[in-house]
Amino acid sequence: MKIALKDHMSRKLITVSKDATAAEALRLMNNYWIRHLPVLDEEEDYIVGMLSERDLLRSPHSETPVEKLMSSPLKTFPVEAPMKAVVDAMIEEKVSAFLITKDDEVVGIVTSEDMLVLLDQILKKDESSDAPWVLGDLFANPLLQRTAYLVGQAGV
Repeated sequence: MKIALKDHMSRKLITVSKDATAAEALRLMNNYWIRHLPVLDEEEDYIVGMLSERDLLRSPHSETPVEKLMSSPLKTFPVEAPMKAVVDAMIEEKVSAFLITKDDEVVGIVTSEDMLVLLDQILKKDESSDAPWVLGDLFANPLLQRTAYLVGQAGV
């Protein structure tokens, strides 16, 4: 089964200005029920970093500028990248979100939550088959192994 990254990413990006405060970023995250915000340099109209909910927890003050809290430089993946490469990078780098690009333009974001939704779809599809679960088969499936590991690392 071929799993395409373009089918398991969020296309609508909610961004925050690098000059915004931690409080403003937290308000955006809460309003949109998200845990990651690409950080935008509005003067250059360019994404310069990524802010996570975890970054906000480390903020010393609610008025701290996002630019001081964000992760940078960004690591991105092209939309054609194999899903396994993205999952491997999430696990190895302990990163829970990557921006997705096409022709050097950001077209979406993929998060650990997107990977959980994918795992749920795989499990539902498998449950609908007549074949029973065999624990050994689960452990032998590299995609399920990586996804389960990612879920564990994400603390879910």
